[in-house]
Amino acid sequence: MNQAMSSVLMLLRAIPLVVLLSAATPPTSAPAAPRVGEPHYPPRTIIMLVASWCAPCRGELARLDEIAAAAGGRPIGVLAIDDSAATQRMLRLVDPARVWRPDVAERTRLRAVLLARTAGLPYAVATDAHGLICAETDGGLDAARTIALVRRCPPP
Repeated sequence: MNQAMSSVLMLLRAIPLVVLLSAATPPTSAPAAPRVGEPHYPPRTIIMLVASWCAPCRGELARLDEIAAAAGGRPIGVLAIDDSAATQRMLRLVDPARVWRPDVAERTRLRAVLLARTAGLPYAVATDAHGLICAETDGGLDAARTIALVRRCPPP
């Protein structure tokens, strides 16, 4: 056995079994723990990240009334990930009360934080009474997925 292989084996023996097993455990649908410095969002809200170039996002927006009805009274906040002309045209089709537009600096930060939590769009989060993310999902919302998202959050 060469020295490199011997070093690898020594390292593997030093790693506790629980660490190796946890690395092999598939991810769950539970949300990631809040990260240090992560912002607080509007409380008890569903925030949907969308973009004009995202076809499934457009499908979500077409079902927005259905999603809102399934949200159990939680407001919907649609947050665009860019400010392009195409995205602005898309948002004109959404009830203005459902478009979330924090100020520019905060919007830039929120987009970065939320995009860091997902591999792509569509992506949505639900927040608890304190404005912290209590559940998240990707792959698009419909009534059933919205109900499941809300159920993963603690009751008020």
